[in-house]
Amino acid sequence: MLNTFIQLFPIIVPTLLIVLLGFIWNKVGNQVNQSEITNIITWVGAPCLIFNTLIKLESSIFIVQNVIIAAILMILIMFAFSYIVLKLFKYPIRPLINTMTFANSGNIGMTISLFAFGFIGLELAVIYFMISSMLHFTIGLSIWSGKWSFKFLLKTPVLYAVLAGLIINFNNIELPRTITNTTSILSGITIPLLLFTMGISINKISYRIEPKIVILIILRIFIATSVAYLLTIFLDIKGIARNVIILQGVLPAPIFTYLFASQFNVNPEKVANYLMTSTFISLFTITIFLTLIL
Repeated sequence: MLNTFIQLFPIIVPTLLIVLLGFIWNKVGNQVNQSEITNIITWVGAPCLIFNTLIKLESSIFIVQNVIIAAILMILIMFAFSYIVLKLFKYPIRPLINTMTFANSGNIGMTISLFAFGFIGLELAVIYFMISSMLHFTIGLSIWSGKWSFKFLLKTPVLYAVLAGLIINFNNIELPRTITNTTSILSGITIPLLLFTMGISINKISYRIEPKIVILIILRIFIATSVAYLLTIFLDIKGIARNVIILQGVLPAPIFTYLFASQFNVNPEKVANYLMTSTFISLFTITIFLTLIL
């Protein structure tokens, strides 16, 4: 038990401390332009992180392609599951289907993967985050906006970071160190800023705990982890890659769901209730998951 605690401490505590720092920073009255920080992450940090990961892949192509397939299947299955469950619960579909479908593979997923599974874990978590982001900027944003369009995806720099990274990797293009060093430094701002802004959001967002939403979250965690586990068996995903995939099942909803709900005025109060409740529950689910695998 003591050994497990010693192993978990350097994984979970740094994540919580950075989130707490963002929370306190905003709580004591420091004004932070959250939309500007989000733009820096969206337009600079995340694209550089994805680009830098793709041009320096250490995992085999077989593992990477299976993680990509698992990510796509996981999100599509959870989308279908969320639709059915929300219908049965007679809960509003448009505000909650994205919140239930997508996991916080950015703020929390990449951080935990790095601290728990090392740089290979981060690499595979970035691959998952890449797929999740692209699907959120197509299917997800189409639902938020109420109209289907690929324009959202075409406007996101993540797409071009993926394309550029893949072209360079597949063609074994050797980039000047000036470029790779620059993208490497810029990619390093992503995780700290994601966690810091998460803390700010926790301080700013008003919410209340709804019993029915608690049930939805627990049900979602059970189904998501089961689906993730079965996908790793079906696709013969093992080791660190398997852990990264299953981790997605115990993660909370992403902060971006609240930002999009507010932007398009799609019942942001309900989204906030789900988001914040799932975030607090994830403290236990992530700890249990890590305890079982470490």
